[in-house]
Amino acid sequence: MLTLGIVIVLAPLLLSSYTLHQHRADLYDLLTGSEQHVAALQLEETGFIEIRGQRFGDERLKGFQILDENAMVIDPAGLTSLVLRNEVPRWVPTWLLQDPNMTIVIGVIGITWCSIAVWLGLFPMLLYASTVSILGWNYFRWIDSPNAANAIVGMCLLGFSFHLLITLLRFSFSSASSIPALARGVMLEASRTKLSLTFVTLLLLILPLIPVLLDPESPLRHRVQTLLSRSLGSTFTIAAFLTVFLGCATVAFEIRDRQIWQILTKPVSKLSYLLGKWLGLISLNLVILTVAGVSVFMYLQYLRSAPVASGLQGDLDRLAVEEEVLTARIESEPIFDMLSNEQLSARVELLIEADPELRDVEHIQVQLRKKLREDVQEQFLAQQRSIPPMQNGTVFSQTYVFENLQHAKNSGTPLAFKYRFHIGSSDEHATFRAGLVYNDDPTTRHAVTYIPTMTHVTMIPAYLIDDSGVLKISIFNLYEPPPKYFGIGTMNFDKGGIELLYRAGNFEGNFFRAMLVLWVKLAFLAALALCASTFLSFPVACMVTLTVFTCGTLAPYLSDSLQAYVPPPTSGVDFTNIGQVIQWAFQNTVRVIATGMVFLLDGFGSQRPTDQLVEGTLVSWSSVLRGMLTIGVLWSGLSLAIGTLVLKKRQLAIYSGSG
Repeated sequence: MLTLGIVIVLAPLLLSSYTLHQHRADLYDLLTGSEQHVAALQLEETGFIEIRGQRFGDERLKGFQILDENAMVIDPAGLTSLVLRNEVPRWVPTWLLQDPNMTIVIGVIGITWCSIAVWLGLFPMLLYASTVSILGWNYFRWIDSPNAANAIVGMCLLGFSFHLLITLLRFSFSSASSIPALARGVMLEASRTKLSLTFVTLLLLILPLIPVLLDPESPLRHRVQTLLSRSLGSTFTIAAFLTVFLGCATVAFEIRDRQIWQILTKPVSKLSYLLGKWLGLISLNLVILTVAGVSVFMYLQYLRSAPVASGLQGDLDRLAVEEEVLTARIESEPIFDMLSNEQLSARVELLIEADPELRDVEHIQVQLRKKLREDVQEQFLAQQRSIPPMQNGTVFSQTYVFENLQHAKNSGTPLAFKYRFHIGSSDEHATFRAGLVYNDDPTTRHAVTYIPTMTHVTMIPAYLIDDSGVLKISIFNLYEPPPKYFGIGTMNFDKGGIELLYRAGNFEGNFFRAMLVLWVKLAFLAALALCASTFLSFPVACMVTLTVFTCGTLAPYLSDSLQAYVPPPTSGVDFTNIGQVIQWAFQNTVRVIATGMVFLLDGFGSQRPTDQLVEGTLVSWSSVLRGMLTIGVLWSGLSLAIGTLVLKKRQLAIYSGSG
């Protein structure tokens, strides 16, 4: 009955979606084909056009300029939308009309969702959740609070979906084997204990409220990026804390309360015990990420069709959403010249000879010499990232070479040249001009206006890439300072300040891979929590696990900080001065600890799929597989192995021999 109801609702929607999609394809082909001139003249004269015996258009299009000076349609895609504007059914959500396949996906999910609910005996709860949703939606609509209406519906759907998936997994783990049975126990614990329910309830309340808190006046691109960042960031953070506390509690409390005696006295090995607990935790995280991921993805489909500002600004905003955020792009940075080892050594020796303090030191420490080499190399790279201002009419420039762009050339996808320049005092209220030339071809020369410290994007056609996949971009500094400020006004950019981005996949696949990476990171956190709780009490195990989690998250930033953190050399320490000795020992100890943390945990922190989704960059399958092998298999396996050894060595029960 529920399946029939879903089909009755979605069938006319699907028919309307496919019909409009076919009309859009036919009209676009006509406006870009050999007969576009005739069709455009017909639209200009009457405001209507006939395709396959059906008339489309609007009288307001009569006299509308459609052709350019070359008798070509100016904007075929925009004109197609205008002509078909009256054909869009008002009762269908706009975002569903953009892709007919989305309607099919929603139908399949809805039918599967309802069927599983009935099969598991959750129909009364489904009916209750639906009733609360309908009543809440109508009430908040009645008091003119549409955001609250959407939020209450989202909370009910997320809450029921979470309970449905938890029940389904508990049914799946109804096996007599030790590992599934222990995993089922963790799922039961997660759905009954106050600690777990608090985190789950917090997540189910926060997710529907995030879209409500978005600023409707901000550009659509910013709203989409904010939704992605806050939703996935909140989901991962809450799931991480739930994993740590539940993972530590499920083992530490069983050891403390001696419940583990009843488990390990059965034919259950120590490894099976931890594997069962780990399977339960990663299954719980799978449920959380599935519910959160589907809700975020569905709301993004709605948000991407939200209204934008009128005119060119709105068109650019919508284009930025589709081409810069809801996509999967590869980043390409220019190739810079690097100093050879011989050149570095020569320059470092010159620096040492020019510094009286260093020249008098008989032995320069290896660490200090390494720091000097890094500084020299960075200064050499900074020179390549700097362009002097105009002087006496002479314009200065730098040429940057981007390689390995064959994929972008073959696909014909336009490239986005992203740049963020600094100049003078980098006043964000001032504007400056720069010139761009591609492949040293003067006919491609054009000027851009930029605001210091702000990121700007210029689109570059893919045909400018040569056959070897190389594109050269020459940047000219068009700023000419006043005579009294001669020599001031050098334009420069930081490392990563310019880059090319091009489409290499779709957002849907990118989103799925990002959720996989988050799940793998939570799997390692679960294994670490279980390992720590085998030999530590609950609060100490939580503290240790959270410390490792924090250090792993901050490892990339710590790695950058270590480059500038250089303790005083041993040769420069007066060991008769206890203060200098303590300072020297403390700083070297800090550096050793920080270096070890970076070495062990940098792989965890470098996997940042949420940031990649927000920036629209590709989460590749290679990075996903690398994360699975290192974080999911190697690190998680090592943690579980250590926990198993601890349980084997630990005396969990003592039998007195009496009674």
